[in-house]
Amino acid sequence: MQLRIDIYFNKDCGACTKAIDFLHRRGVDFHAYAIEYDAEADIFINSENTREMYRRCGEEIDFVPQIFVGDTHIPGWMKLGPMTENGKFDALLAPDA
Repeated sequence: MQLRIDIYFNKDCGACTKAIDFLHRRGVDFHAYAIEYDAEADIFINSENTREMYRRCGEEIDFVPQIFVGDTHIPGWMKLGPMTENGKFDALLAPDA
């Protein structure tokens, strides 16, 4: 059984683009949820996706991407990037992980 992968992203976020590009290159299926950002107010816009992201993160966070592999939360590219290089991301996808 394949784990569900979800990513919460903003279209203007370079780190989000890196994460999504990595998932595409890796060939994994994932679900992407857009989070809109109000630059003038410096906040994420209240929406169903934003509220769900906060709920899953356990708090109101102030950065994206937020990635979930099954029940495992990967907070941002700064965490995902090294996992892509050291094999920890692939280990998450393994059937016995």
